[in-house]
Amino acid sequence: MYKRYVDDTLWLLPENSDIPSLLTFLNSIHPNLKFTCETEKSQTIPFLGIQINRETNSNQVSTYTTSLYHKPTSTPLLMNFHSFVPLSYRVSVIQASVNRILNLCSCWQFVHVEIQYLRTILLRNFFPSWVIDKVVKALLNKFFKPQPKYGPMKERVYIGLPFLGSQTDLIRRKIKLVFNTFIPHKEVIVYFKSGLRIKNFFKIKDVTPTVLRSRVIYKFTCANCQAGYIGQTSRHLCHRIAEHRGTSHLTGKIMKNKVHSNIRDHVNACPSSNITADNFRVLASASSEQELLIKERLLIGRLRPSLNGNVGSAELLFH
Repeated sequence: MYKRYVDDTLWLLPENSDIPSLLTFLNSIHPNLKFTCETEKSQTIPFLGIQINRETNSNQVSTYTTSLYHKPTSTPLLMNFHSFVPLSYRVSVIQASVNRILNLCSCWQFVHVEIQYLRTILLRNFFPSWVIDKVVKALLNKFFKPQPKYGPMKERVYIGLPFLGSQTDLIRRKIKLVFNTFIPHKEVIVYFKSGLRIKNFFKIKDVTPTVLRSRVIYKFTCANCQAGYIGQTSRHLCHRIAEHRGTSHLTGKIMKNKVHSNIRDHVNACPSSNITADNFRVLASASSEQELLIKERLLIGRLRPSLNGNVGSAELLFH
């Protein structure tokens, strides 16, 4: 069975089509279907950021053109040219906007109108006119005279630098010059990292509850005999706790096909012991699956919990 999520579809129908009946039929196929429709006005209709225009000649043959659609609520605000960001980021604002115009406008008349409108907005955001003209000219030359690249792809080398102002842009150019001179077979990509911000000094987000944390290494401690177990999970901790109980994390009902659990085996053999969230605590977290497995193995080797048998999910080799 073929299934697909449908959203924002464009339909081309004869002028005498019964659109309300068609919409009623579509919404009657399934209770979860709730389609709405918008028809053209004055032979134009916006669709996904494009203004589609229909023109009909004397022979009743329709032709279609496209241009950019500007919402009535849109404001002429872009990145200010004097913003404290790398120069390449500010130039990319012009590049992205011009490329969008070239790709979405179907005729050069619309391209000219949109570039003039873009130029007005950029000037309002303090972009120098010579910068605008230089970038637009370069993109138009590239569009009319594309230069295909030949030969093998160069291996990319990524270098991250903290952005400290115009000096950082100068360092970036020097790094590229060094690579082009001494390591021409590799392509260097210099990216910028933000430094400390005000949010780094304050906690602006609520603390995630322990049972809702994911990609963590956890420890279970028996409340009766203090036996311990260390494990890892990439899912929410509450899901793993439910697996140790042998219950569903959604309904709390006992699962028919339970996964093996050293913790459950111990609780069944230890009187007056049970599995609750209070018996678990997070020892560490990780940013990747590999880091998760390595940290679990290291913690098992250091703490030596009795229920693990000193065996983790990953074996480490030391030389």
